[in-house]
Amino acid sequence: MKWRACSQGKTYDTGDGFIVYFDPASGNTHLISDVAAYLLAELTIGPLSTEQIQVCLAAKGVSASAADETNHISAMIQELQSFDLIEPI
Repeated sequence: MKWRACSQGKTYDTGDGFIVYFDPASGNTHLISDVAAYLLAELTIGPLSTEQIQVCLAAKGVSASAADETNHISAMIQELQSFDLIEPI
């Protein structure tokens, strides 16, 4: 499955590993991790499959065991989708 960003938001780095993300499409703000913000930035460039997301996060230096990585990515995708920031295509 491929994912894409619903809109290009604005970010504010809090300096403690979290990012305030403003979604102009809905007018909502969300507190997300810096890794989730990186993923959203990548998805605004173009759609990515779940496997491509794993490659992008590995390139950023997010490392964990394969099972932990898969669970972490699934949870992050689910969270971003629940905020209506990303959608499947």
